[in-house]
Amino acid sequence: MDKDSPPIEFPLNIHNLQQKFLECLIQGNESQAIIIISNLLFSTISKERILFDIILPTLNILNDMYDRGKISESEKILISTAAIDLVLMTKFVSTFDTPKLNAYSIVVSGSEEANYFARIASVILYLMGWHSLYLGNVENKIDPFFDIDIQRLVTKKLRSMNGMSVVMIFSFNANTLKFLSNTIKALRKKVENDLKITIFTNNDLLQESQGMDVDYCTTDLKALMDWAKQEYRSISS
Repeated sequence: MDKDSPPIEFPLNIHNLQQKFLECLIQGNESQAIIIISNLLFSTISKERILFDIILPTLNILNDMYDRGKISESEKILISTAAIDLVLMTKFVSTFDTPKLNAYSIVVSGSEEANYFARIASVILYLMGWHSLYLGNVENKIDPFFDIDIQRLVTKKLRSMNGMSVVMIFSFNANTLKFLSNTIKALRKKVENDLKITIFTNNDLLQESQGMDVDYCTTDLKALMDWAKQEYRSISS
């Protein structure tokens, strides 16, 4: 472990580490935040748990602080960007001994508020052994021709793949949820390997999303990842 890092107690106290990580980011001490995550990456804790129990709660707290006027928008962007960079670090330092599965995903965000959930999901899927592509936030890209554009991309990447294919839509915006779900549903007959579609949204839109004829809807990121694991097991058994 890095000698300049804040002390990490054993057994690991995840709540305390998450608080230390948050404090470092808020205080502008990004180097110490990096050290905390770096040390955890080379400890016995799983990378999934680092994402679920350290970084994701931190991003949620930052959003709450912004909503309550505790930090400005520019501060939220600055701190959140630093945290997202560390999400990517968990991917880039991962070993390649995880066997690649016959599982393919395209993760797309349809709102700024849901974007970091989508980014974390794409990394967790990668860590699970999936072939995971992250399309990014398309909220401001939607126009009368974008449905054709995204359909071409999804068809190119997923058509005729052997195994499980999923498009995961993340959005807290009703209009983009409808647009993206309808756009992807139109591909079900064109993608030859039983294309599945999921929606991650907020509580306000959950009921509406459940009427969009997709395979799974949730407001819980861990539940979505558990669903993906279970679905893959079911088709592989």
